[in-house]
Amino acid sequence: MKITGYSAAAVVLLCICLLSGIGATAYAQDASEVRTTQVDGAVTKNGSPLKEGEIIQRDDRIEAKADSAAVLTWSNGSIVRIYPETVIVLSGVMYESDRKLEKSLLRLEKGRIFVKAQVPEHLFSHFEIIAGGMPIITQGAEFALKYEDSGKNVTVWSILGTVIADTGIQRSRVEEGLQAVLKYGVKPENPVTMPDKIKDALIKTSKELGGSLLIDEEKISVGGPLKVKIGGVKNRRGDAPYKVKFKAIINGGSGRIKSVKWSFGDGESAEGKEVEHTFTQGVYIVVIKVEDENGEKASSQISVSVEEQCTC
Repeated sequence: MKITGYSAAAVVLLCICLLSGIGATAYAQDASEVRTTQVDGAVTKNGSPLKEGEIIQRDDRIEAKADSAAVLTWSNGSIVRIYPETVIVLSGVMYESDRKLEKSLLRLEKGRIFVKAQVPEHLFSHFEIIAGGMPIITQGAEFALKYEDSGKNVTVWSILGTVIADTGIQRSRVEEGLQAVLKYGVKPENPVTMPDKIKDALIKTSKELGGSLLIDEEKISVGGPLKVKIGGVKNRRGDAPYKVKFKAIINGGSGRIKSVKWSFGDGESAEGKEVEHTFTQGVYIVVIKVEDENGEKASSQISVSVEEQCTC
């Protein structure tokens, strides 16, 4: 068993709970290790200079001074860029094995961050960032946050996926391509379209940090091994009943596809390059199998989780 970012006392308490059957949350070795992969300028961890390669533990406080920045990378794939004059605290990373769900909890005390909240396709991601007393929640999104401590305003920009902010009065859903200025205890205004200049800058940041697990790579090529990837899915978690659209992204092979077959993990199946399916509550493994005219075959799979209320 591996628990990232927890004290010895917490580990002992957890072991007692597990032995006695107490507690519904299951922890596993799949919980990410958070490591510093880039440091530029004066960045500290708990007041001491932060070095590249350092592991970030629970309650570690990372501060980037003026003209300084850092990048934190989760071993399961998520990435957080910390901009100048920013303070962020890692509250912990947990893994619920029964739900295949990794939860990352952070606190943004001031400044700005860019987040790629992603995990491999067999897991699910849940990020919760507290800024100005307000929970900012997302699964699998790419977004930026700015918290102005003086006015307690939080600005959210989403370039991929949905970000949910709970103002204590009403939840605000910031969808892809939108932005919102929010404040805890104040009824939120509707999100608005993100200016192109900001969107282009965030997309550039995303590319600098590496490829996204969510963006469909649709460069069609012929020749070489036949490959297939499941695309079209922005959110792999949702409230029951949950309708999901799937798209087959096929490369290689002869270029002429004989069959595309889908299995949704609930006994149902379909055929075609683009399909949709409605899931009831549960965790499902969706499998696609393709075959070209020469008989070459390829397959791929992702997981879909459907809950009563997943806050996603």
